[in-house]
Amino acid sequence: MFELQWKSKNKPNFFGKIKIDLKKYLQKKQVQLWSKMIISLFFLWWIFFQVDWRETGEYLRKINFWEILIYAALYFLGMWFSVRKWKFLAERKNIHNLSERKFFQYYFAATFVNNFAPSFIGGDAFKTYQIGKWGKKYKAAASSVIVDRITGLWGAMILALFFSVFNQRLIFNHPLLLFILFGIIGVLVVSFLILKKPAVFNLIPFSRARNFFHKAVGEINSYDGNGEWVLARAVFLSFFFNFAGVVAANYFLFWALGINVPIMEYLAVIFLISIVSSVPLTINNIGIKEWAYVTFFGFLGAQPAPVLAIALLSRILQMIFSLFSWPIYLKNK
Repeated sequence: MFELQWKSKNKPNFFGKIKIDLKKYLQKKQVQLWSKMIISLFFLWWIFFQVDWRETGEYLRKINFWEILIYAALYFLGMWFSVRKWKFLAERKNIHNLSERKFFQYYFAATFVNNFAPSFIGGDAFKTYQIGKWGKKYKAAASSVIVDRITGLWGAMILALFFSVFNQRLIFNHPLLLFILFGIIGVLVVSFLILKKPAVFNLIPFSRARNFFHKAVGEINSYDGNGEWVLARAVFLSFFFNFAGVVAANYFLFWALGINVPIMEYLAVIFLISIVSSVPLTINNIGIKEWAYVTFFGFLGAQPAPVLAIALLSRILQMIFSLFSWPIYLKNK
């Protein structure tokens, strides 16, 4: 991460160079943090004037304890599918000495890091370090975490396109949805072409960027080196996560709060919301997720207050669940 060479008239100071680079790195992360905070505040400002907060509070009070337990079961079922996919990818990088239980613990603790830990690093770096330290396989661990993210995004995009076919009138009546779908198609097509024809990067005039992209695509393609369709199988596993942890869990909250949304129209927008919320524009998708819920379900005729209640409830519950991983985080800090 940090460059360790230092040219000076004086004797090179190895640790001094690390401090200088670390300071620059943290300054850069602070700029990113403030930028994300400003964008989060913008979305929250927009929501503040669009929603009857008293009505939202009334909906939040409707949830029962047993309904929270059912939501938790669906949420952790989705997490389990994600853990299986991550472990599957890690094993393709010769990380075999960890049980599925360990992978689950690290994945679960990473949710605490993302929500609460005062760190610039984040949950993905936490997961990378925890599975990479066994055998010093940090590069392989980072690869598994990144490809896990990429295949999860591909899976959500494919499902979004699939269900948009059954809701063409809804999509074509709202330019924002149509614009996002065209963007998804573009990303999927470009991803496929790049993986199949990485020579396209030879057109990049800058050698450092060209080498970087060649190495990145080569690393992703290495998962399918033995013709085992590893990437396709990982995308397939991401379908199960999406249907359990995203579709079923959130639709249950709609049912629990007495909000009726047609299932096919719900499927047309829930994956789009998931994709938009994953764009790293805000801190832990605060603001952008709530905006996407209010806006996209508003296209279906849902009122802002109950929809915002669901978005807030899912966020609050997931944060509470992540607190249970605090002992795991402290143990592996």
